[in-house]
Amino acid sequence: MLRARSGLIAAAVLLAACKSAEQPARVASIRIGADLDRTGSMAHTFWSDSMRLAVGTANQALKVAGRKDLRFDLVFGNSGNAPDVARASAVELVRKQGARAILTDTSQDDIAINMLAYGAPEGSLEVPIVCMACTAPEINDPAASNADPVKQKALRNSEHWNFRTSMSAGYEARVIARMLLPPGHAGSGTFKLSIYATDDVNGRGFSKRLKELALEYRPDATVEQIYVAAQVDPATHDWAADVRRLTHKKNGSSDRTDGPPDAVVESSFTKLSIEFTRAWLAAGSKVRLLHTRGFRGLRMSEDLREMKGQEGVSQAVVGQGVSAAVFAKDLQAATGQQPAGRDAKAYDAATSVVLAALVAVQREKLADPARLTGAQLRDALGRINVPGGEPVFAGVEGMARAVKLIQEGRPINYEGASGPCDFDANGNVVAQLVHYRVENQAFVEVERFDCVKDKDCPPMQASVLSAR
Repeated sequence: MLRARSGLIAAAVLLAACKSAEQPARVASIRIGADLDRTGSMAHTFWSDSMRLAVGTANQALKVAGRKDLRFDLVFGNSGNAPDVARASAVELVRKQGARAILTDTSQDDIAINMLAYGAPEGSLEVPIVCMACTAPEINDPAASNADPVKQKALRNSEHWNFRTSMSAGYEARVIARMLLPPGHAGSGTFKLSIYATDDVNGRGFSKRLKELALEYRPDATVEQIYVAAQVDPATHDWAADVRRLTHKKNGSSDRTDGPPDAVVESSFTKLSIEFTRAWLAAGSKVRLLHTRGFRGLRMSEDLREMKGQEGVSQAVVGQGVSAAVFAKDLQAATGQQPAGRDAKAYDAATSVVLAALVAVQREKLADPARLTGAQLRDALGRINVPGGEPVFAGVEGMARAVKLIQEGRPINYEGASGPCDFDANGNVVAQLVHYRVENQAFVEVERFDCVKDKDCPPMQASVLSAR
């Protein structure tokens, strides 16, 4: 009787083993939170499309490389381009949906989320943040100063939780100042520059830096700074009144009458930039107007039909090289759209997190990748662009090569779609800037400036650049 029972047990164990062998191996999922604006002044789907492309590419590459035990998944939240909303969304993504990293959008959202690591009431999330559209000069600046001690700590980023794939607006300010006020050329008479920017950390930081550079280049210049609320309703705000303030003879900063401006520089969120520009064109002003990165959030659309000749300075839409070309091709195939605005920066933000996660899993020898911690991922973000490491590129083939190298414990150097994407010790990157102009309902890049080789961003060799 005992022997018969033992035989039955053995048969049951064997049958269970056979069934187990037929079942697919467990696949660990590493979740990445995307805390992006879906309802506010920067709302559109383009950034999420680029992030989905990056994660989908990574998952395909894992299969090609034979790594079938791991996949990445995006989980989405809505930042609303409002700091309190962005912070609450980040908490939800990490604590309830299990995100190991946060991808986010604007400067004000990025700072609000990073403040969680430095004493904000909700407590630290213990995950890295990679921002793909934040350009405030104070972000990741060890010398940043702010009246709010928690915000100051977040800006200084001493715990190194914060990274960004968009470069500081301070570089744009330098190129714009040089275009309008060439150093060492005092000119005839006093030059008046009017700056119109959002009343937030990015707008004020850019405006402050542009004013400093304008006065450095032309001590005889006067500078007017006018701000628009970051949360203003673009449909109801009196944009015509703002245009009048900028173009009349009284200086809005000093309240003195010093004549109309020689040039106006506008720096705001995309939806605000559109409405301001419409009001500007309706007023028929002949004063030179320059835009920054926000205006390039527009695509080849009816919005651009009425904006022929508008110009500005921004980070290049894509970099130069293999990754830029592959990304453009893959995005076109996936969405029917060529890269625009910050699409490549969004792609690089997601890809950077994926690569860092793979590096961390290998370095920590994690048998279960799902056990990856935010701190391990943070530390690995500094190991995806190792000097002397083998260059790896965007696309399935490039990412599959990266997977293989990482599994072998060999260093990599990710060449991003937007530029080198080399995080420095503070979590910042540098890339190329462009002078762009609207022609035939498209943005045409008429000149490039190389901030990678020289932080002064000198112009590159003159050439005719393609429409973006």
